[in-house]
Amino acid sequence: MKKILLPIALAAATTFAAPASATELVENASGVSFSAFDSSTRGTLLGYIESDTSPAFTYSGIMRSAVYQNTLGTLDFYFQIAISSIDVGDEVFNLTGSNFMGYTIDALFDATDFDGAGGFEAAFNPNLDPNGPAGSTTTASRSGSGSIIRADFGSNGLEAAGQTSATYIFRTNATNYNLGGTFTAQDGSVAQRLNFSPTAAPAVPEPGTWAMMLLGFGAIGFGLRRRRHPMGSAMQIA
Repeated sequence: MKKILLPIALAAATTFAAPASATELVENASGVSFSAFDSSTRGTLLGYIESDTSPAFTYSGIMRSAVYQNTLGTLDFYFQIAISSIDVGDEVFNLTGSNFMGYTIDALFDATDFDGAGGFEAAFNPNLDPNGPAGSTTTASRSGSGSIIRADFGSNGLEAAGQTSATYIFRTNATNYNLGGTFTAQDGSVAQRLNFSPTAAPAVPEPGTWAMMLLGFGAIGFGLRRRRHPMGSAMQIA
């Protein structure tokens, strides 16, 4: 099963002003605690993908992901996995996403059913909320190149039918995206699917470049007018 919803185009890029955050994932980061997501900053859904976990052979379930334009004007990337069956003794212990190289990233989580009738679900995971009595063992990490981001479940691993991870949200300073990334969930076997990836905004010409372009267009117009004038004179003489 696979569902893809993509917008035709993303609105023009806006200036990013990220608030101070203890969750920032720098390159080669590990063991970083997720912070609870502030729902007032969620913004607008831009795209959603839902895929099954094949070709993983030790478990089955659904991989959900989305990209939102948050209220800061930049992009958040959402990941969740839900298990429908898993072999005895196995455990889905992390999920990863790529390609995030070159972007500022904060790590957040949401354990609510924030999209109502949409695909994401409230987590069925008894040791999830870091503000609860048990505390959460899920931490975030990032590869040395900065390309891969990861949620390491720890004791929050999924090992029974019906269990669903929290929704892990990676807030970036990107203002554009495409389907150039991947979403991976793994235990003893791996499920990997095409996914959203941040991209750079189209380059905006410098003021000097605009001036040169306008001068060029003006010169072309002037040349065309000069070519038409002698032709008109010749027709009058005849």
